[in-house]
Amino acid sequence: MRLNRKYISAVKPLDDHVLQVDFVSGSRLLLDMKPYLDKLRFRPLADMQLWNSAVTNGIFIRFGSVEISHDELFCMAEREI
Repeated sequence: MRLNRKYISAVKPLDDHVLQVDFVSGSRLLLDMKPYLDKLRFRPLADMQLWNSAVTNGIFIRFGSVEISHDELFCMAEREI
């Protein structure tokens, strides 16, 4: 596996703590992050300025010091059934 492989092409924080993630495959994920905001790790994302700061390097999504890997995104999405 190559470490420089990119999976995420874009990330956009939407209203109501929904995270839009576009993948290089052309797929799009809309992930509702509200259920995670009470978890210690994701609690800072309740701050709208931090929430709106989302960026990606193609592998991770970062909100300041909070980061989510593409693998973790899939796990979170699978729990959202």
